[in-house]
Amino acid sequence: MQVFDSDGQFVLAFGSHGESNGQFNAHTVDAHNIIVADWGNCRIQGFDSGGSFLSYINTLADPLHGSQGLAYTPDGHVVVADSGNHCLKVYRYLQ
Repeated sequence: MQVFDSDGQFVLAFGSHGESNGQFNAHTVDAHNIIVADWGNCRIQGFDSGGSFLSYINTLADPLHGSQGLAYTPDGHVVVADSGNHCLKVYRYLQ
């Protein structure tokens, strides 16, 4: 995963392919926060500004399928555009 600032300058890289915390299988990233919808592993992962793993949301009960975008709301929710299921899903993100 690579992070760039609003001017397109490289900031940091983190993570790798896989199934453990901090690893990704198929993912979509929010542009303003480091929140990753890793639908290949049925979870949404959160990272601090340095790329260190913080926590995750397990989506296995209602799996994401082809997330195309996501956003973190000011009141602590993660909204995911789940194109494979033709819907928006909203999750409460707890750190």
